[in-house]
Parts: sequence; C-alpha cells; structure tokens
Amino acid sequence: MAVKYKVIIVDDEYLVRTGLRQTVDWQSLGAEVVAECENGAQALDAVIKHGPDLIISDVRMPVMDGLMLAEKLAERGYDGAVIFYSGYSDFEYVRKALEYGVSGYVLKPVENKMLVEKVAETMAALEEKRKKRDALASLTSGASRVRETYFSKLEEGVDDKPLKDQLEVLDITVPADGIVIYGRRLNAQDGKFSAVYVGLARALENFGATGWLWDDRFITVTGLTDREALCARAGDLLDEIYPDGVCAAIGISPVYGKGVMIYEAALKAVGYASTVIPMGGVYTEKAYFHGEGKKRNRFISDVLEYIYGHYAEKLTVKSVAEKLYVSESHLMHEMKEELGTTFNECLKQFRIQRAKALLKQGGMRVSEVASAVGFTDVRYFGQVFKESTGLTPSEYSDEDEK
Repeated sequence: MAVKYKVIIVDDEYLVRTGLRQTVDWQSLGAEVVAECENGAQALDAVIKHGPDLIISDVRMPVMDGLMLAEKLAERGYDGAVIFYSGYSDFEYVRKALEYGVSGYVLKPVENKMLVEKVAETMAALEEKRKKRDALASLTSGASRVRETYFSKLEEGVDDKPLKDQLEVLDITVPADGIVIYGRRLNAQDGKFSAVYVGLARALENFGATGWLWDDRFITVTGLTDREALCARAGDLLDEIYPDGVCAAIGISPVYGKGVMIYEAALKAVGYASTVIPMGGVYTEKAYFHGEGKKRNRFISDVLEYIYGHYAEKLTVKSVAEKLYVSESHLMHEMKEELGTTFNECLKQFRIQRAKALLKQGGMRVSEVASAVGFTDVRYFGQVFKESTGLTPSEYSDEDEK
C-alpha cells in the first residue's frame, strides 16, 4: 500500500518509541513513521520539518508534556490528528487535552491491536476531512469561475441565464431589481483602485450587492434603487480614497427590473464610465460628478446621452448638433474641451463596445451586428473593429467560444 500518512511518535522512553515503530505494521495502514521525539518541544520542531498527518504521544514527559504539546499545536492551527496513550490515572488529564482537538487516546500498556484500531479509525476520519476540504475548495474555485464569467458577459451587455442559474445554486443571487455600477481605473499605477470596489461592497452589503473585480475595472450589481444616495456614497468614497485627485471613473446605471433589462443597465453603466471620459468621478445620464469639486458640462451629458440612445442610427456631428440646437463647431469644441476626444471617436468607441456584446451573445452574423450598431459597410466595420480590439469580428466571436 502506498504511503499516504506521515506519523510522529513522541515518548521520553527510547524502548517505547522503538517498540511502537517496529511492532506496528505501519505500511499496511498506509502510513510511515517519519520522526521519533523525546518530548513535546522536539515534536513541535518535527511538525514544522515533516508536516505529519498523525502524532502519537505519551502524556507525561519532561520539558514539554502532552497537554502543553496539544495546546501549542492548537494555537498553530495544526490540521492533523493527535492520539494520546496513558494510564488510568491520567484520564482527567487526557479529558482536558480533548479540548485542544486531540482525536482520542489508548490506555497503557499499549496493545498493538488497540493502537492499530485507533490509528485506522483516525486515518479514516482524516480521509473524510480531506475529501470535504477538497470538495469545498473545488466548489469555491468553481463558484469564482462562474461568477467571473457571468459578470464578464454582463459587462459586454449579455445577461446569461444558465450562468445566473448556476450562481443561484451557489447561493449567489443577482438582485431582480436594482442598479449596475461599473468602475474603471484611470491610472495604470493606481494601487488604491481595489479599495473602491471593496468600499462599495461594504456599503451595499445589506442590499444584496455582488459583482467582480478585475485589475483595471469592476462591475457591481446592487438591490439598492436610490440612485441619488448611491451616487453620493460613491462620490464620497472616491474623495476618501483619492484625497489628492480621483483616479477612477464610476458609471451608475438607471434602475433595472421594471421595463429596463439588467444587460441594458450594464451597458449604460459601462458607457458612462467609458474610455471616452478621461476624468475621474461618478457619472450617470445626468452627469452627476464627484472629484476635485468639478461637475461635467450639462451640454456634454446631453451629447453622450443622445449617442447612447441613437448609436445604431446614422449619426453625424451636423445631425446631433441640430437636435441639440447648437452649431457644429460649438459641439466639436465642447467635446474636445471636456472629453479630450472628437464626436466621431466617441461614437465609434460606443458602437464597437455594443458590437462586442452582440458578438459574445452569438446568434447574429457579422453583417447583422455591423448593421445593428450603425455601420452600413461591413468591411469598414471589420476594419474599425480590428483597429479597436486587435481581432476581426469573427476572431473575436471564436475567441469567446474557446
């Protein structure tokens, strides 16, 4: 039988240690004696060196007795088992040791049969403990993968029901009604970004908040539907974390659940904190902004809101300027001044963002996706898409299936 368990024998009498090692058929138990120790102090050193699964120890020993050994092992979080052997007079002593997680005891004089039975029983308990621990680790790992995948798809505008059902089984519930929060790190050297996600999670823990944090962005879904309160808390949090200047953009979606789908809310939140906005702060369609006391130009908010609502249509600077009753030059100047980008670049980025979501969702040809996001020329769409993502639309769709 292959060796599965490492054993340490602890006794101040050499003959007793030798007898236990030589007269018990440890191999048949799937075990091996890896160390013999004269007292508890030596045993502690041996635990560090060998990492035993089982310690078989006398109770009364000089320097450090069995009870003190058990106490020290418990303090250090020892995850194996301990078996004491002792005389009748030490029974109360052993009872005290059980409080420190000692697995059991065998009466002196130690009979091989009794010891083997106790060891086999302890080994079986250890095996069951290992299986449960491995199962829990596997479940935890699986839950993380499912959770990340679901929120990655939601970020792209896909509410994956099979994945959401798996989350429910794992006791992770996405609120039926609520708000989507999307955060984006603006500075690659920012070491505080994760604190924003954690701070929001703590503030919203009583509202069923759940989500996922990546290195440069996060998405959180909460059952809180008070947008004004949420914006205020998010803004205060940014100011607390970044007292010298906000380095994160946070998008707060409209409330979903009553006429608005969660994936639509997610796209809104992502859009509000999108790469076309270089400034840190908290954004909604009303341009509610926190950070360094600034507030974004209401006119720019109207431009972005119009793009978010009409990106699939044929949009030009002229047509949007007319809708907003301003000149083309004024619109272009304000966008460059406030956002550091052009109207066409802003529109292009939002269209590509939506195209990525449709490609991930599947079920549409590339030409249909191009048309759905406002491109009349599928070849031009493919060119723009590759410039933005490094992949053709077909390659991007295939990549998601791997």
